[in-house]
Amino acid sequence: MAAPVNARAQDTVYDPWEGANRNLFAAHEAIDQALLEPIARGYRAVTNQPVRKSVVNFVRNLRAPVIFANDVLQGEVERAGVTAARFGVNSTVGLLGLFDTADEFGLEYHDEDFGQTLAVWGVGDGPYLFVPLMGPTNLRDGAGRIVDTAFNPLTWAEFDGDDTFRTTNTTATVLATREGLLDTVDAIRSDSLDPYVTFRSSYDLLRSSAIENGRSSVQDLPDFEDIPEASDEAAPEAAPEPDGGGDVLQPTDQPVPPPSTATTDGTVVDVVR
Repeated sequence: MAAPVNARAQDTVYDPWEGANRNLFAAHEAIDQALLEPIARGYRAVTNQPVRKSVVNFVRNLRAPVIFANDVLQGEVERAGVTAARFGVNSTVGLLGLFDTADEFGLEYHDEDFGQTLAVWGVGDGPYLFVPLMGPTNLRDGAGRIVDTAFNPLTWAEFDGDDTFRTTNTTATVLATREGLLDTVDAIRSDSLDPYVTFRSSYDLLRSSAIENGRSSVQDLPDFEDIPEASDEAAPEAAPEPDGGGDVLQPTDQPVPPPSTATTDGTVVDVVR
């Protein structure tokens, strides 16, 4: 996972509820540092990189129906075909998605969500929001998450009253996401004079790139609905930015994952750090 590169940039995100958002961000940080981060560090300590990679592959594979639907809704026929092929290959040869065999066949992973679909249809961002245990978003993307949840077959699947599978998927998604973001969040907390602004600006940059499917200078992010790759133990440190106001993650030639977590139904959503 790439570490963030700090740089100053003008923060132009529409944030009319900044006061309330900052309070929610502070609440989220307290919860994260007391609960999610320690659990993620424990998970990293007791697992090796191949195991974490398999967990990431597994939860990504389960998102395929949502990605496929949004590929279609955006008119991305070729990408929809790739998503369908990846799901077929990884669900069979890849042992239920534990192994990303499709990638070896040149079927590269990408993510899509209904927030991106709405953006492609011309819907604007709306006000910025920070939701504890979900992370940064905006009005459009927040609404998109609700639709994605409804689109996810796991939301409606019947397991004879047994929620074990859904619970396992949600737990695996949260663990994989938060573990993969440990180094990035550490860097932001230590190097940014205003982490709130850094998260906000980074979210805006990375979402813009995701909506354009990586055609802009910021590559296809694991989107705020995407899951970062399982990281190795030693991730590169972020270079500190000596000047304070408005540090942001600079567009780089590598994807910079945003903070993410999962909803209770197992759908990965934007941040939580």
